[in-house]
Amino acid sequence: MSIKSFLMAISTYSVLPVPQFQWTKENWQYAICWFPCVGILSGGLTAAWIFAAEYFGISRVLFACIAVTIPIVVTGGIHMDGFMDTIDAISSHQPREKKLEILKDPHSGAFASIYACVFFIVSLGLFAQLGPVRSAYMICPGYVFSRSLSALCAVTIKNARGSGMLNSFTEGIQRNKALTIIISILVISGAGMIVTGGPAAALPVGLGLLSAMWYKHFTIKTFGGCTGDTAGFFLQVCELTMLAGITIAGGII
Repeated sequence: MSIKSFLMAISTYSVLPVPQFQWTKENWQYAICWFPCVGILSGGLTAAWIFAAEYFGISRVLFACIAVTIPIVVTGGIHMDGFMDTIDAISSHQPREKKLEILKDPHSGAFASIYACVFFIVSLGLFAQLGPVRSAYMICPGYVFSRSLSALCAVTIKNARGSGMLNSFTEGIQRNKALTIIISILVISGAGMIVTGGPAAALPVGLGLLSAMWYKHFTIKTFGGCTGDTAGFFLQVCELTMLAGITIAGGII
């Protein structure tokens, strides 16, 4: 791995500007291993916002509104785009090949817009219910944890197309080396959630792992494997599921 692999991951999965350089197969081969590090950006900004909201006595509604937008702004909406494309594909009830074509369509259908609204409304409600309290800090390492799960799925699940950006990031990768790195980050970020939330963190961590197991079954059955869009879909579902677990666990701490 190299610093260029790290910069490629940051450039691809966030809006943070990075130095420009030529993208080569050698550079992008391990970019997927650095993908979880993007969660540090979302987690760090969210932690700062939780602290500020608690310190200044900001209302739960305003706290929730900003908390929901932080990961979207940091990533430029790339994962939400995948979520919406996947919703359009599965809502079409078409054969697998047609679903894969819909994933590549740059236009958003009615179902994508409807379920994007549902996603944001539920996220807003969960953050408002949780509030800027100590247990809310669990979501910060959670953004790294969810991306580690996404990277793990990308490396272990076959690609549905055998082409595309995600396939470029995983094709030819030394799987054992990649898995060692990704699982290490997964364990560290999961431990960070436990340190932050105590025993109650077992709920969001468990829900995150269950969502990954569900996603593997879902994407293979529906699309014949994973794509960049379904990976984005998973990340949004995983983080929403974990947020629900954190909100429930918030009443335990």
